[in-house]
Amino acid sequence: MLPMRRFILCALLCTFSCLATWAEIDAPFKDHVFVFERNTNRNMVCYDINLQGGSLCKKAPLKVYWVVGGGFRVKGFDYKIEELTFLDRKMAFGVKVINAKEDEALVHLTAYKDLSIRICKRKGKWVGIVKLHDHEMILERMYAQMKPPMCIRCEYVDIYGTDINTGESRCERIIP
Repeated sequence: MLPMRRFILCALLCTFSCLATWAEIDAPFKDHVFVFERNTNRNMVCYDINLQGGSLCKKAPLKVYWVVGGGFRVKGFDYKIEELTFLDRKMAFGVKVINAKEDEALVHLTAYKDLSIRICKRKGKWVGIVKLHDHEMILERMYAQMKPPMCIRCEYVDIYGTDINTGESRCERIIP
């Protein structure tokens, strides 16, 4: 009888702890500098500003992590947060700092060194600015189309953002 009581107690505790975890979020993903998505699944890599004492962290200006299925509810889907693996950081989604100051940093993703991202404050918000085809734009998200069947090679990357000069939404394609 005692093991059954313990099982029921554990089940109840797990249920109540999950209720807080699965709560609906009112304004999801509003503070990211940008996100990286792929066609392989709904997981995304988030790039958030990393401040220390109100200034940009020079060693690591961006916090980078996975948002994967399960954990909390956003727009009808359940997600949880996970750290990038060593290989994720070193081969694909990690950030390499080129130059950093207290209010600005120049970085690139480890998978694509030809696209520099300037992290700075614009109109009171931290943003990432990229220059593609003679247009500067505020980076919002990147989307990679992976080649089947194993999805380890990238066919192209679409970069979405807002043109700095015109305010228009833009999408530029990179073919690695």
